[in-house]
This record gives sequence, C-alpha cells and structure tokens, in this order.
Amino acid sequence: MTALRLHGVTIADANHHPVVQDGQTGVGPLGAGITLIPFRDLCAVVSEQKAFALDDSGQDSIVAHRAVVDSVFKTAPVLPAPVGVVFRTPDVIKRWMELHYVSLSDALAFVEDRAVARVHILRADGRPEELEAGSDLAAAAAEALRALRRKAVASVPLRLEEITGLTLSAAFLIEREVWNDFEVAVDEQRDAHQRLRFDVTGPWAPYDFVRMQFGG
Repeated sequence: MTALRLHGVTIADANHHPVVQDGQTGVGPLGAGITLIPFRDLCAVVSEQKAFALDDSGQDSIVAHRAVVDSVFKTAPVLPAPVGVVFRTPDVIKRWMELHYVSLSDALAFVEDRAVARVHILRADGRPEELEAGSDLAAAAAEALRALRRKAVASVPLRLEEITGLTLSAAFLIEREVWNDFEVAVDEQRDAHQRLRFDVTGPWAPYDFVRMQFGG
C-alpha cells in the first residue's frame, strides 16, 4: 500500500493555486506527482511513497523535498515539513490538519509575504582553523547581527562560536517588500567590519521558523 509524504502546508487560495479538488495532482510550478490535500482553507502538499515507513532522508530525498517546498514558496506562503514525514492516507492528513488547524493557520499568516535570509559570518582571512573561532570574531559578529535584527521580523541562531557561545550565523525572517533594505544593511555591516566576511543566502522558505507537531 502506498503512503503519502508530507512536504509542507500552504493555503487553498485561488490567488495562489488553482482551485483544488480532493487529491488533485499538481501541475505547472508544483510539478508532476505532487498532490494537494485540502482541509478548509489549508492544503497539505504531498507526494506518494511506496510504503508507510521512515525514509533514510538521504541527500536525494532532501533535495527533492526542498524542490517541492521552494516551488510552492514562489507563489504562496508555505510551512515546510521536516524531511521524511509520512502519512498512511489522505484522511489521516486531514485529521492532523484539523487537530492543528489554528496553529497552522496562525503560522501561515505569520510567514505570509515574508522570506528568510541566512547570514554566516567568519573571518575574512587567516588560518582555516581560525576562520570561525575567537572571542574577537564572536564579539564583532554579535554586534553586526544585532544591527541586522532591526531590519527583520524575527531571527534565530544557526551556529555558535565554540568558546563564547555567541552567534556566528543566523536566519532572519524579513518582509519581502524590505528585502532590498536588508541587503543594504548587510553591506553597511561589511563596511563597518572589514575584517569579517558576510555570506548571505536567500530568499528561502521559512525552514528555520517552523516546528510542526506530530504524533500523540
């Protein structure tokens, strides 16, 4: 018996996706083999899996999962699911969405029209073992990241400096309409901290800001 792998939850809104019927296979930007399972104004974005079993979550699975999430993110708010979450049937998915309906709806409203930037800070030069270590690096990075938080709705740390425990990398949730302002703020921090290197990626779906609940 096949099972359904959950990639994320989005909204069932004609402004973002075609009106869907129960179990309609996605076309266009969602790609072949992607199915939308609607519950009220939510949609679970799923694909079929051969068996109801935990996946090994290898690199190929991660890449495929992110490709689906990112395709939805281009046109609609989306809550990415962890890689490898599997449900037995559409009815089980609907019951899960019903149980968590308020939390999922509130989370979609929170991330709508927002995108994530990831900022990684390290030394601009030096020995390889020193690029991500040192109290001076940590202090300067902490100062720069504090300044960037003023341009974001929220932020979460991603990587800490080993000795001080201060943040070297962070994800920032940013209003799409001020994305350029955030990039300008990063450039200002580059000018203010010329001994640091700022690696910025995005815009990403809100992978770092979503924690789904399963089981129980």
